[in-house]
Amino acid sequence: MSTPNEASVASATYTRALPLARRASDRRIEVFSPKLGRRLSLSSYAAWQLWLALEANPAVAAFCERPAVLDGSPRRTLDFWVRFNRVNSAHEFWLLVDETNDDATSDEAGLPASSTSLPKWFRGTALRLIPRSTLRAWSIPVANWAQMVPHLVTWRRFADPLLAQSIAVYLGQYRSLDDVLERFADNDSAMAEAALYSLVANGRVLSTDLSTSPLSGSTRFRRA
Repeated sequence: MSTPNEASVASATYTRALPLARRASDRRIEVFSPKLGRRLSLSSYAAWQLWLALEANPAVAAFCERPAVLDGSPRRTLDFWVRFNRVNSAHEFWLLVDETNDDATSDEAGLPASSTSLPKWFRGTALRLIPRSTLRAWSIPVANWAQMVPHLVTWRRFADPLLAQSIAVYLGQYRSLDDVLERFADNDSAMAEAALYSLVANGRVLSTDLSTSPLSGSTRFRRA
């Protein structure tokens, strides 16, 4: 049997999460996704980090939390199904946090020992394991997006396209957040901030600072 590839992945859309099975002492994190326009219930800090990474990536067109159960022993609920858009193409994949210890013995392929039994494909779609070390490396951008998402929720309800376009034009070169708020001081500062972050979320504005430094008035932005 041939190995599946991205070109042969059957198109499927997952929009409804499986029930969140948990004990009374287990974590439950309630969030609202600006990208999906609905609430999500997440069962771990790692799932919350992954969710913010999906909100932050303009190429992510759709996703669903707890979309399916991975058959086998033990049975595991997949963390996310994701549809990722590229130029003139799209592909889908599953995301699953790798629960193994980063220091655990690895096999010849470099995968942690307890991950070797997991399939690379599930229902014809690639399964991507996210190591805990990767989540730790995302700590700064995740913290920044945790601050930005509430603004995006506001923007979803009270969007001002003219304000967003004016900010995009202004950002022909790198400008700080303070510069943007000062330039558009005639507008409500919260809405100006929301407009700026909506441009970042849509890929129209870039900021390398968001990956390396905590969000502040000196964080720089530029039109893509």
